Amino acid sequence: MGFGRPAARLRGNRRCGGEVWLMNLVDRTEELSVMESMLGACGAGRGGVLWVNGAVASGKTALLRAFGARATANGALFLQATASETERVLPLGVLGQLLLGADLLEADAERATRLVELVAKDAQRHGTPEASPALAMKVIPELCGTVLKMSEKRPVVLSVDDVHHADGQSLDCLLYLARRLDVSRILLVLAGNSGFPDGGQRLQVDLLRLSGVRNIRLRPLGRQGVADLVSALGPDLWQERKLVADLYRVGGGNPLLTQALIEDQRISDAAALVPGDAFAQAVTTAVYRSDVSARHIVWGLAVLGSDGSLAELVEVLGTTREAVQRGLRALNEAGLLDNGRFRHEAGRTAALRSMEPAHRAHLEARAAQVLHEHGAAATVVVRHLVAAEPVDAPWALRTLLDAAERALADDEIEFALTCLRTARDSGADAGQSLAVKAELTRAGWRVNPSAAAQNLPELTAAALGGRLGTRHVDELVGHLLWFGKVDEALDVVGAAEQRGAPSGPDGTTGAGLDSTRRWIACAYPGRPGSVVARREGTARHDDAGHTGDLARSPHQRTANLIETVLEEADEGVVVRAEQILQSTRLDDRTLTALVVAVRSLVLADRLDKAALWCDTLLQEATERRVPMWQALLSSAKARMDLRAGRLAAAEESARSALTLVPAEGWGVAIASPVTTSLHVNTALGRLDEAAAHLAVPIPDPAFQTPDGLLYLQARGHYYLAAGRPYAALDDFHTCGDLMIRWNFDLPALVPWRTDAAQAYLSLGDDDRALNLAEEQLALAGPGRSWVYGVSLRVMAGALAPRQRLPLIGEAVEILQERGHQFELARAIADLARAHRELGDGGRARALARKAQQLERECGVPAPRTKPVAETGSLPDERPWNAHDTRGTAVELTEAELRVATLAADGYTNRQIAEKLFITISTVEQHLTRSYRKLAVRRRADLASRLSSVAVPCGGEEGVHGGVCDRLRAV
Repeated sequence: MGFGRPAARLRGNRRCGGEVWLMNLVDRTEELSVMESMLGACGAGRGGVLWVNGAVASGKTALLRAFGARATANGALFLQATASETERVLPLGVLGQLLLGADLLEADAERATRLVELVAKDAQRHGTPEASPALAMKVIPELCGTVLKMSEKRPVVLSVDDVHHADGQSLDCLLYLARRLDVSRILLVLAGNSGFPDGGQRLQVDLLRLSGVRNIRLRPLGRQGVADLVSALGPDLWQERKLVADLYRVGGGNPLLTQALIEDQRISDAAALVPGDAFAQAVTTAVYRSDVSARHIVWGLAVLGSDGSLAELVEVLGTTREAVQRGLRALNEAGLLDNGRFRHEAGRTAALRSMEPAHRAHLEARAAQVLHEHGAAATVVVRHLVAAEPVDAPWALRTLLDAAERALADDEIEFALTCLRTARDSGADAGQSLAVKAELTRAGWRVNPSAAAQNLPELTAAALGGRLGTRHVDELVGHLLWFGKVDEALDVVGAAEQRGAPSGPDGTTGAGLDSTRRWIACAYPGRPGSVVARREGTARHDDAGHTGDLARSPHQRTANLIETVLEEADEGVVVRAEQILQSTRLDDRTLTALVVAVRSLVLADRLDKAALWCDTLLQEATERRVPMWQALLSSAKARMDLRAGRLAAAEESARSALTLVPAEGWGVAIASPVTTSLHVNTALGRLDEAAAHLAVPIPDPAFQTPDGLLYLQARGHYYLAAGRPYAALDDFHTCGDLMIRWNFDLPALVPWRTDAAQAYLSLGDDDRALNLAEEQLALAGPGRSWVYGVSLRVMAGALAPRQRLPLIGEAVEILQERGHQFELARAIADLARAHRELGDGGRARALARKAQQLERECGVPAPRTKPVAETGSLPDERPWNAHDTRGTAVELTEAELRVATLAADGYTNRQIAEKLFITISTVEQHLTRSYRKLAVRRRADLASRLSSVAVPCGGEEGVHGGVCDRLRAV
């Protein structure tokens, strides 16, 4: 350390800093007056000591710097130092700072440096923070003599901030000078925190015995002081009276906190006071500038929050009641607290963030233990356990599990997961660890089942070994089924049966496990043995009678409903479905039953009831913020909207379902939203987008479920729209074979015969189409179901125009009555086509307009057409000019045009092949390319899209007498 002339530069910087602080000094006029008075006495030869006392961050530093600027302006030598807690062990550290600014002559500087180094080496040799008393008695007079000598030339002001942190031998030097102030022009200005026992208190006691000592106690700013500070720092905020009141309430009159709040408000757009980053930093600064005991009190209060009492705080800190009360008084005075509580939650948050993570974790653990011993509620204790270091105590694990259960009941999923993860990491034994992982799986399933699936192998092994609780076994079976692990689920059930373990709410082995097996058979009807299991379960159900259905488990009631769908009339399905919906609360165990009930209403053609219940359940799931529930119900809503013909709504619901839970979390159920999206995009003619959905992987076990059947049906319709009728037939017949084999041939689910009939119609095989449609009508029964209406429309396509009219007319009535808008639009379009072929143009045009209007209501975009004035034709007869996605013109080749023209004229693929002397496969390929180029989705749309333009063909005779009709898409 050197004390020579380079320090002059530092002095200049400090002087500039003092001017800045002087600008922001408010409400300290009286204190500055006392200080100037003592400076005047010092100049007249009467030195003194001024003790500036105040709470942490109360403005002591600002006051010292402001006074230093005035003292320097009056010709005094102002020497300043700031003591630090970390430098308390540095001998003569404070005095060294003071001499640094003294601008000593070279000889004096060398002597001072030598003396300070001598003391430091002696202290190091003895292993103590201070030199030996003998050396100190020799060095202190020499060093202080240097200061006394400087005071002979001009008044000297020695300013020490945070003097309570000063090293002991610097304090001895200050006392040495204080005893000689009567004969020197030296003014000691010492600032320290009030309210805490430390080294500064000893100095203050010794000084009080001397004459010429005065004390200034800085109080927090009053309301006027806060207003003055606002005026100085934020003149644009001066008129806000409410702001001044809020600043005083949150900042407590503490200058540091108040200035930070003003800074936050200046950069904030909020009308009300919102503490921000500056306030948080100010709180952290105040905490670390406080006494050690005060710092720990602040942290203890921040950890305990508003629930902690004084007795609990004392136990958490491991100190005395008197020490805590003394610290609280000091912190109240500083404005950090108000009556022992944080003035704003932002202050508590900043205090928590100011802690080292390890220390906070330790303090949280201590708080959890103390609160538990004082009988605090589990919801209070657990908030500390999740933030604490691991607590190896039985009560801690029980508390975490109880809190997680309560959080799940209150739909606080993230907090429940936090509790369970903490419990998992708490060092529980093997049995407890399994229970925790089972609960983690249940809670995680609500958010994303894929994240919870990692625990399934361990839980399955435990269940097979008899080490998993009954409730967890039942939940495990559901999770395994979700991911298509049917074999493992049946193994778990079999293991439970062998042990005689109860399953289900009734606690009986037979009934509970029977209902589980029966539910598996219904959920996976394509599973070998499912038909027998359903039949046996149904027989037992019939023997037991239908009474008491409300008391049965969700699995039992859902299985009963599915059997009713397969065997009874629509009214029986509606009754059972509404019984479930009206008497069942939405939760993890009942969600599947509720979704099946809604879908059953759709199968029963009660779309209005299905929509009401689905919207009600989806709203509840949304309000309770459970993503998996929302996703499943959105998927169910998408299927219902699709059946009703609300294509845009169906697409939105399916997209929402896959957004809420990613595809990998859906397990075998992924087939449901993908199927809806595939159906919608195919119906809208967006074949490329439909093909993208075909790229989504569907797990193989999904094709043992009803959703797998629906996926095959949707894919078949995509193939049909893409001009691949043979591929479509393969899917439709596969679907039919599976449904018959499973004893699940339910037309309301998948009318595969009608679907196949449409494919045969596109191939020109009217006889097969007619037979399949008639068979489907017979199976649909005498009721006016949507299947009956669609089958009538398809069967009409195999007949002559005049024979079609009554069938399509009846189909229109049924579909209109049932509310299937898109199928209704297709039926009316077919009716218009039949009238056109019979020469009734007026009727055909009216029906075509109605069909187009219905399609628009379903979300089908209207084709872009030229005005009637340009074409001379009515809307259903207008030639259509399409644009491809790039906006450039495209053309059909001559071969494609020939095939498309004949197809539009009503020729079947076989007839086209015979007429043009090509194979049926070539016809299909040409049609596929034509559909894609023209952006059409079915054969019936070709007629309204083709615009014939005679173009020379180089002498080759085309379809129409020496010219080829070339379609130009402009």
